[in-house]
Amino acid sequence: MPLFRLLSPRIAAVGMLGLLAAGCVAVPGDPYYDGGGGVGYYPGSSSMTVYEQPGVIYGAPPLGWRDYPPPPTGWREDAWRERQWRDAQQRREAQRWEAQRWEDNRRREMDRRFRDERPLQRPDSNDMRARREQFERDRHAENEAERQRRNQVMAPRPGGPRPDWR
Repeated sequence: MPLFRLLSPRIAAVGMLGLLAAGCVAVPGDPYYDGGGGVGYYPGSSSMTVYEQPGVIYGAPPLGWRDYPPPPTGWREDAWRERQWRDAQQRREAQRWEAQRWEDNRRREMDRRFRDERPLQRPDSNDMRARREQFERDRHAENEAERQRRNQVMAPRPGGPRPDWR
């Protein structure tokens, strides 16, 4: 039980510090909650409360008020606004053209790469036919050369048969 007696005042002190830090408790003599009684942060009349409505309420802007700078001297107000709008349109159109040109260049580059890489991936049928025909011609020429060699070996030699030396 002696442990509990020592802890309860400590817990109460920590709780009070927490409430003060959170702003839940007002300390007596705090000028913020005293209503500005002449001492502290807000000196003045004690009749003013902290949450009083402001004296001036701002409404709509007066007629003729504008959120853009006035036109240069000698210009009609509409002419200046029209020029600003026209310049903005031209900038947007130039950006659009630039984006379109960039996209066209990108697409052209992709098409060129595709054309360059396509024969490596899938050969053209005409190229394959030409290779096959060349292969057949080469094979036929080799067969003819082999046949001629065989025929030369089998053909009788000039000067008669070979003598048998056995």
